[in-house]
Amino acid sequence: MAVLLLVILACMPAGVLLAAMLARARSQAAGAGSAGSVALPREVIRRTGGWRWAGIAAGLVAGTVAAGSGALGRGLLLAAPVFGLCVVGGVVVGEMSIRPPGGRTRTAAVEVRRVRDYVPRGLATAVIAEATLLVAVLSVTTATGAADDLGRGGRIVMLQCSQALQTAAGPWPGSFYSGPLAAIVVAGLTAAGFALRVVVRRPRAGADPAVVAADDALRRRAGRAITSACGVLLGLPLAGVCLLTSTALLRLSCAPAWLTVASWVILALVPAAVVVIGWCAVLLLSPARGSSRLLLGP
Repeated sequence: MAVLLLVILACMPAGVLLAAMLARARSQAAGAGSAGSVALPREVIRRTGGWRWAGIAAGLVAGTVAAGSGALGRGLLLAAPVFGLCVVGGVVVGEMSIRPPGGRTRTAAVEVRRVRDYVPRGLATAVIAEATLLVAVLSVTTATGAADDLGRGGRIVMLQCSQALQTAAGPWPGSFYSGPLAAIVVAGLTAAGFALRVVVRRPRAGADPAVVAADDALRRRAGRAITSACGVLLGLPLAGVCLLTSTALLRLSCAPAWLTVASWVILALVPAAVVVIGWCAVLLLSPARGSSRLLLGP
């Protein structure tokens, strides 16, 4: 089992690199194929980029503190979502600090804007899949967790092999771990949802086509950044919970065949989560092309 964990950890950088290459290639292809484009101002890129890096730096500090403060490995498990929460906070503050571009036209049009109009469909699908899997795994592990020898609920999983034999394994992501983890994830998603609502509902600066195009570009950029931050927030704990769950199940000495198969399926979710994390990290950290003013393509 130790060799298996080392192999998985060694493959994680490769997964992130693959996701980075795919995301960059897709971005370049989309940029080359667009007939009209809006270049974002340097000030927008600089300000939002600064807040993103501030969130990452704060996340590294907070994650390190969390890793060293929790008992029985709880701090180590919560370090990743704490880091993700700080990343979401940096992105949210940065995107909400941007104001729509101004113009000489000061009229307003009646229109209906929805969050889904400014969120990348593929990325949103991946993030929703992460959320669904995390809820499903945590629901099962919380329901099946048992108390350890000191009465701490949800720290181990037990299996009745026979009337006279019972086996247990841990650490298990039951209520002892899932409660604080869920609170952190819900806080981050709530902040992200509020930020998306503010970004989409803010009024336009005018009805001129150039102003509308520039304003839509800012909204789409904010939607992509906030969604990517949610991908990091969900992907990190998903990978950790799946790794803990699968390794605990594989240590059960009398596990039936179906449970062993389920353990390997859950373990396969770890590299998948790493790829999504890499994809989101590229979208958050890759420099965007900008200029000192807003330009419209032909």
